[in-house]
Amino acid sequence: MTQGTLHPEEVVNYLDQNRKFFHACPNLLDELSIPHPKTGKAVSLLERQVFQLREQRDALKVEVDTLVNIAGENGQLFLKVQKFTKALMATQTEQAAMDCIYEQMATLFEVEHIAMVSWDTPKICLQGLSQLGVSQTWAETLKGSLEMGKPACGFVENEWQKGLFHTKEPMKSVCILPLGQEAVWGVLALGSQTERFNPNLGTYFLTMMSELITAKLNHLFKRTD
Repeated sequence: MTQGTLHPEEVVNYLDQNRKFFHACPNLLDELSIPHPKTGKAVSLLERQVFQLREQRDALKVEVDTLVNIAGENGQLFLKVQKFTKALMATQTEQAAMDCIYEQMATLFEVEHIAMVSWDTPKICLQGLSQLGVSQTWAETLKGSLEMGKPACGFVENEWQKGLFHTKEPMKSVCILPLGQEAVWGVLALGSQTERFNPNLGTYFLTMMSELITAKLNHLFKRTD
């Protein structure tokens, strides 16, 4: 193979198949010219390896810091969900449970807009729980788009916002927690003036709270045939 027919790819392939090539020719390493990734100046192989290791170290540090932050946020959220669970379990009546949900969402979780609505009529009337009925097309569309155990986060239409929260104040994001076991009988709707409830938000803890509220109030909507 002459110099005129030798291609870089062939050199790469040869070195890849002969990983110990420089064991037999260590002096060649001193004569290699390797450009610095940022300055473009020729540096030694050792300097280039040190730079690459620093880049990998910095990238790993960013990943570790991100994981630490996420773990810290999840830890704080877990404690809040735990407090919410204790408060809800301590309530003695259905109305006390309803009041607890509103209070905890407003104070503990700092939610700006809160509404609990149902499509079915509960066995007893509760202050804070409103019925949407079947005459509102948007309400039926909302019910049809929900799945039990799957909270939905994002932005909803103005008509839906007004119907859920009874306010003309537009919200940047909304979280809807489906309530029910055999079927969805209602939702807990949470609204925010920020993008707090964006579509990429994790829903693990939201699902837990949805199940807790359902367990507490589901008996009000159980049908006895």
